[in-house]
Amino acid sequence: MIIDGVNLGHSFKTVEEAVTAANVRCDVDEFSYITASRIVCRTRQSPTPIPARYPVVVKLREEHRYTAISNDSFTYVDPVIKNMEPTKGPRFGGTNVTIRGENLDAGTSVNIFLSGVRCAVLNRTNDKVECRTGPSESLTDGYLKISFDSFSREYDNVRFRYEENPTFAQVIPERSIESGGITVDVMGTGFKLLQRPHMIVRDEKRVMKGPQCNVIRDDLIFCKTPSLEVPHNRRKHPTADEPLLLSYGFELDGVRTEDISQLSGFRMRHLAVFPDPVVEKFSDVRFYRSGDYLTINGKYLDAAASERDILVTVGGEPCNLTALANRALTCQPPPEKPKTQKFSYDSDPDVLVKIGGVSYRVGYLSYSMKGAGLSPHLMGAVLIPTVCIIGAFFLLLIFYRRKSTSHMREMKHLKNQIDQIEMKVATECKEAFAELQTSMNAMAAVLPLGTPFIPFLSYKEYTARVLFPNNYHNHPVLRDLEVDSQRAHAIEMGLRAFNKLLMNKHFLLSFVRAMENNKYFLGKDRVSVGSLLMVVLMEKMEYCTEILKQLLKELIDRTMEKRLQPKILFRRSESVAERMLAAWYTILMYKYLTECAGRKLYELYWAMKQQMEKGPQDALTLEARYSLSEEKLLRSSFDFRKLTVFIAADHHSSGAMDYPVRVLDCDSITQVKEKCLDAKYRTTAFSDRPSVNDLDLELRSACPRIILQDIDSTSKVEPGGWRRINTLAHYNVPENATLALLPRQASLYNLSILSERSTFSLPKQSPTLTRPFGTTSSSQCKGLLSNMDSNYKLYHLVRPSEHGSSDQQDKMVTEIYLTRHALSFHSLCTLGIARNLLLTMKGTLQKFIQNLLEVIFSAAAPNSAIRCVKYMFDFMDDQAREHGIEENEVVHAWKSNSLPLRFWVNLIKNPHFVFDIQKPTKLEGCLSVVAQTLMDACSTQEHQLTKDSPSSKLLFAKDIYQYRDWVDRYYAEIRQMRPISDQDMNALLAEESRSHSRDRFHIFSALNELYKYLEQYKESLREELDMNQFAVNQKLPQKFQDMLNTMECVGEHYSNGGGGTIGSFGHRVYRGRPREEDRV
Repeated sequence: MIIDGVNLGHSFKTVEEAVTAANVRCDVDEFSYITASRIVCRTRQSPTPIPARYPVVVKLREEHRYTAISNDSFTYVDPVIKNMEPTKGPRFGGTNVTIRGENLDAGTSVNIFLSGVRCAVLNRTNDKVECRTGPSESLTDGYLKISFDSFSREYDNVRFRYEENPTFAQVIPERSIESGGITVDVMGTGFKLLQRPHMIVRDEKRVMKGPQCNVIRDDLIFCKTPSLEVPHNRRKHPTADEPLLLSYGFELDGVRTEDISQLSGFRMRHLAVFPDPVVEKFSDVRFYRSGDYLTINGKYLDAAASERDILVTVGGEPCNLTALANRALTCQPPPEKPKTQKFSYDSDPDVLVKIGGVSYRVGYLSYSMKGAGLSPHLMGAVLIPTVCIIGAFFLLLIFYRRKSTSHMREMKHLKNQIDQIEMKVATECKEAFAELQTSMNAMAAVLPLGTPFIPFLSYKEYTARVLFPNNYHNHPVLRDLEVDSQRAHAIEMGLRAFNKLLMNKHFLLSFVRAMENNKYFLGKDRVSVGSLLMVVLMEKMEYCTEILKQLLKELIDRTMEKRLQPKILFRRSESVAERMLAAWYTILMYKYLTECAGRKLYELYWAMKQQMEKGPQDALTLEARYSLSEEKLLRSSFDFRKLTVFIAADHHSSGAMDYPVRVLDCDSITQVKEKCLDAKYRTTAFSDRPSVNDLDLELRSACPRIILQDIDSTSKVEPGGWRRINTLAHYNVPENATLALLPRQASLYNLSILSERSTFSLPKQSPTLTRPFGTTSSSQCKGLLSNMDSNYKLYHLVRPSEHGSSDQQDKMVTEIYLTRHALSFHSLCTLGIARNLLLTMKGTLQKFIQNLLEVIFSAAAPNSAIRCVKYMFDFMDDQAREHGIEENEVVHAWKSNSLPLRFWVNLIKNPHFVFDIQKPTKLEGCLSVVAQTLMDACSTQEHQLTKDSPSSKLLFAKDIYQYRDWVDRYYAEIRQMRPISDQDMNALLAEESRSHSRDRFHIFSALNELYKYLEQYKESLREELDMNQFAVNQKLPQKFQDMLNTMECVGEHYSNGGGGTIGSFGHRVYRGRPREEDRV
């Protein structure tokens, strides 16, 4: 206690025992005593609480006149601590701690310790003490200790914990402007401990500190960059192309961190400081109209700033930013004129732009109508033309009414003609359908009783074509693996070990994961690996299904974790699982195809082919008069005749009749040969027929007999270097002519056009030529005159240049058929030429298309295929529930993508995958339209149709709703079926494996192809196995290494040039399959 006054004794001895405070002795400090003017004493402990207030008494003697009593009172109090906040802070200190209680201002001084570390007092009142923590050498959790002068007290119930200092992981963006104020996201840990974080930037010897950051979460704070105030004498100033790169850090509660931009993991490692943006002022007052946007021009607007750093106000109210670019920003002003601002004399609110820490006044925005307050003269100048325009409008309206009456009469006449044409088209469709059905029944009738006329491929050929569509004739799995006889045993042991590993679930899943996690594992590789795995696992379909379900589950998990669009799953083969799913359906649906659905598909193919061949088809462009595809529609009109010719029977067929064939006189010779082969061998599979390129066509009605050829010496050269392919009309072949198919004499007749070595070409400007010349697989496009002058340009029916003039007119014809828009009488007359176009083809084939779709989406007849579909669809339903997917459209899309779109669409577009027929290149356009109709039927989205919509959608616009009902009913019926248990499914799959045990591929060849992939990703697979505890427990890493050692030993001595481990050495063909014990 310090007592100041006068006459306070003349020596220490006189005052040594003279002072009392609240009747308690106060010990005088001899060294602090100042004679007669100041006494410093230390109070003694009060024996009892003294709540009352008493004065301080200085009694030099017992006499009253030597006694002084203070005006101020003194009392003994007991400090009480109620609470403390916060109760934790970073180890480097700087945390402001507030202690609340009573009588906290007792004593002369106070010292506070938290967890044994001094806390510097900042402020003290009766009920509150504020202090700032010091740094701690360790992570501690201790009590509060307070010393009031020399008296100390510990509070065990009030504790403070030092925690790890905050850490920084990333700062985004690392950009700013000279004026600062740009918000950056700072990510790290421990930010909730901070109270006063600031961003600091170092520029040479200067340190600039930004405003206090905003702590959002424990791992995120928002900081604004400081203003640099770059001095004029600085050697380098920032530009848009070369910003200043400055070091930066943070001041956390008064403690500055190291240069944070130099820490590892930061992208730019410096803060890039750009010049302040330039905002252009308005050249004049801008006018606002309802719904308008305000555009403000400038430069470098988005060099460092983002939308959250920019604030545009109109009259003090925000203008919502909608777009930001380097040289302009756009915002939406308030819909009404702001009323909060004190406007200037013109009452227009001003527009302010604030970017970071710099503000711009760019001009004024007027809410008045532009042109308001016009002079009477100007109003008259505007009003008179307006009245004239209105008068002219009424005159035009009267003229239009008269004209429309005449137009309506003409439209009624046109409608009657269109109705007549449509009735004619309908009649033709019925007649064509009846003819096709009769022809099909007749073809079946000529066969022996019980003989099927549908040329189904064998199970092995069918699966080969679907699994390996680009190489189904010569894929390695279709032949034995050729190895050196001396190494055959070693190779067999290595591949058997590999097969045994593949039969282990953990190894196979790790194998697939290791490949798919590699970014160089391309889409075509995923398809190939998926197909090869199905070849290896075909004999264990139950194990194959277990693996497939796990891979599909992981694929769905990845899609949901990455928040990708789940509806596109299974639409494309972008993973091994998706390819295996398509192949799984392929294998299990074969029986359903041969017993039921395949017949309807073949009937559609056969009907489509027969109907298309009734009209002309260009041998080069493949455009046809009868087509479902507008792109493949032959629009040009020309005269042609239908002929019936006879193909002479073979000499060795005694008593055989000549075969009648319907042809067109505009058919090329190769097209005629194809039709003759179809008639003569109509019940023979395509692979058993002679090739059209191995036969010549002889006209026997002529004298002497002549060989008909696509190109020969009689072919005429036309202006422009064109040469037309020969037709029956070129040779003047008459009705009922007799033709003969003779083996081609290679030395004399190598005269077929369109060879694979062809150098003839068509001009690229042909709008209807959708396939490059010579790339079609049709038999009429398989050979070319080797000694012909390559300067000639070939065409068949129409020169490519002749298409351009009629495209627009033909498009109008198509639209009349599809949308029934009214046209002029001249355009309507062209319907007589084109009446058998799209609608005729659609009407003829519609019953066949409906039959196919009905059998595809039918669950009425229970069979193994439907049970497999039920099993897989239930799995997809379970996955949707597991991931909380409540949208029915998502599961609908999964089912549609996996079965109709990946399986049925593939077979519709490629019927030669199922039947032993010629590759249907000529029918590609029509088959694609049917496939597209199937896809539209499976879609849940509504498409608004207009006259500009694709013709394929317009053709089936009325039917698509019925087809969608079939799809929904099909999915509903399958959902309502009794669930298939895993035991029942495994029994069904085992039976499926046994039923095709003789139709297997060459497993060693498939294993060899898979091993080539394994070699590329063996290191990734090794890591995957080492991290899989189940694989380690089963010693799979060691077994994998043993297999590699065996195979690599073989590869060192006998590696082929193609980079594979096992090649074709030609000394001995090893034929064999993995033993049964290797498949377990």
